[in-house]
Amino acid sequence: MTLAAEHLTGWWVGYVIGAVVVLLVAALLILIILTVRRIAAVAEDATDALRLAQQRTEALWQLEATRTAATDILAGATEARHALGGGR
Repeated sequence: MTLAAEHLTGWWVGYVIGAVVVLLVAALLILIILTVRRIAAVAEDATDALRLAQQRTEALWQLEATRTAATDILAGATEARHALGGGR
């Protein structure tokens, strides 16, 4: 007569292999989640730095408008000076 345990050896090996696979997958998932959290924190810091840079360089985007206004003012002043008989 054979013992029932001899017939169940394959099942126990399968359960152990399955448990090891589940634990490995869980460990990898935890590592992925931790990495994503670190990436999100770095991305938030980068976004804050970009917003700060945008605030600090906002005036640079207005330089063309300032140059155009200054050119118009200079042209108007030159015309006024010529109209008043001054200058060349």
